[in-house]
Amino acid sequence: MPKHTVYLVGGAVRDELLGLNVVDKDWLVTGATPGDLLSEGYTQVGKQFPVFLHPKTKEEYALARTEKKQGVGYTGFMCDFSPDISLEDDLLRRDLTINAIAKDEWGKIHDPFNGQSDIKNRIFRHVSNAFIEDPLRVLRVARFAARFAQFDFSIAPETLELMREISQSGELLTLPKERVWKELEKALQTSDPDCFFSILHQCDALNTLFPELSWPINNQSWENFSHSAPFQKWAYLCSESHPDSIKTLQSKSKVPKQFANLALQVSEFIHDYTLPLSVTEWEEWLTRTSAIKRPQPYLLIIEVLSDITKSNLNDWQELRTQVAGISSNQLIKQGFIGAELGKEMKKARQDALKALNSPLIRHEEA
Repeated sequence: MPKHTVYLVGGAVRDELLGLNVVDKDWLVTGATPGDLLSEGYTQVGKQFPVFLHPKTKEEYALARTEKKQGVGYTGFMCDFSPDISLEDDLLRRDLTINAIAKDEWGKIHDPFNGQSDIKNRIFRHVSNAFIEDPLRVLRVARFAARFAQFDFSIAPETLELMREISQSGELLTLPKERVWKELEKALQTSDPDCFFSILHQCDALNTLFPELSWPINNQSWENFSHSAPFQKWAYLCSESHPDSIKTLQSKSKVPKQFANLALQVSEFIHDYTLPLSVTEWEEWLTRTSAIKRPQPYLLIIEVLSDITKSNLNDWQELRTQVAGISSNQLIKQGFIGAELGKEMKKARQDALKALNSPLIRHEEA
């Protein structure tokens, strides 16, 4: 058997051609069997696919393979890993032409599907009609749109049409909720997550996967949240949707707790209150959000709410500061206990807020 050949493939080659830093490298091996790599000291880690860790670098090396659709969803494939599978055979199964480029051990670029041209022209284009066999690719293209928003990529019309076909086929609903969330979370880690949702909307996937979300977001620009934490971006995305809808969405989508709590709190405020609030409303809301006991989560909430409501973050911080120093010890010394102590604490906080000259407070009781 001739010596096998190793290629750098996929995202690493794409990012290098885009002038981006290459973080993760994926390697492809043609002309080899699992036994060949094991004999060279590689460690097999893939169960479904024969993926191997390099004995020194620990980077992943995969045998070239072909796929044939056998069932539904993104896992319903039969794979062939025989050593006679060529580089072009393997690249043919990939999603986009920009991800179907390889570089061999001597630095030569192998580009059978004109991915370099599509990188130059900033086009997302499917490699073959096999694209339609994997519903996850709808989410992946949308995520690439968010990740590479700075480069102004567009989707080839014929590729967008295939994405619509997938959306209308019902196969998106076969994707595991965890896998959908993983793609969404990766999009939220970019500076332009709105691109992800815009693409899903264009190909009729948004209403299939997230029918509870109100889209588009109308109250302001996504740009204000470009550098926010991912869970703050998720809260902003959910802000115009009704709290009951957000509860349903987050429950069925298995949204992590850190994301879910903030999104629900932001949605509830937007739907339950209109600025300015009375001191009674502020005391109630500060208590509900545990603002006094948990200052850091409170800061995360008000960073989102102050942007959405176009108000001053310092004014929101002042609300907490004004009531945070009120202690129950003095009231206990005065003989208040149980329910009466709670009432007096509430009154003391409201009185403190009345004394605060803030544009967020409606002083109608004065």
